[in-house]
Amino acid sequence: MDKNFDSLAHRLERNIYGSNKGQVRLAMLEFDMSRGLPELTEQPKLQILDAGGGMGQIARWLAAMGHQITLCDLSAEMLALAERENQSAGLQERISLLHSPIQELPRHLAGRSFDLVLLHGVIEWMAEPAEAITAVTPMLNSGGAMSLLFFNRNKLFLKWGINGQVESALAGRPRKAQKLTPTTLIDESELRRILAKNGLELVSKAGIRIFHRFFTRQQTAVVAIEDAIALEKHYCYEEPFASLGEHTHFILRKK
Repeated sequence: MDKNFDSLAHRLERNIYGSNKGQVRLAMLEFDMSRGLPELTEQPKLQILDAGGGMGQIARWLAAMGHQITLCDLSAEMLALAERENQSAGLQERISLLHSPIQELPRHLAGRSFDLVLLHGVIEWMAEPAEAITAVTPMLNSGGAMSLLFFNRNKLFLKWGINGQVESALAGRPRKAQKLTPTTLIDESELRRILAKNGLELVSKAGIRIFHRFFTRQQTAVVAIEDAIALEKHYCYEEPFASLGEHTHFILRKK
């Protein structure tokens, strides 16, 4: 079953997006999208689908540029938080909200097409991640782009090994379920095959939050958020660091 964040919406708002690690994640996404998607500034009023967009932080960033966003999510509570923030920012006219699972979007949005599709931090919470790709890709215009952010299982395995959680590292799964650890740990090579099968060509890959809060069980020097983001930007495209982010960000083009 796909994860519904109704019961965790306020915890996510407070502990993830209201924290430094949330700031680093959003800053790096905006940086990589600005670099890899020139149409964001070169073309006015793109039609953008934010599938599983939660509270809509990226949707509001894009709407503030003048683009038109359709923001969907499985969680009604997340959409309620998004609506509150959209109104506060005066962007409610540029962001349409849709309460729907991703698998149902082809029905709800029949006849619609988009210049850009976002799948940010959502496929790892689905029982069958490929369903999201196959649902939204047909709605993407030829030559259009997909921004795909997914949880990096290899970074998780590395942290388990470093922290002495040998049993979890060997099994490739946690000893007990964690509310904010994704339910589906995605193999990047398999994901690349799924994307290619759907006619999506990889343009760029970036590691998102490579260094920030890597070691969570020891005291470290306090680093200014600006310096932390500068460090992330310096190495996010360079291997092996690009493959060691807490998340991996792909920018893809539909052939």
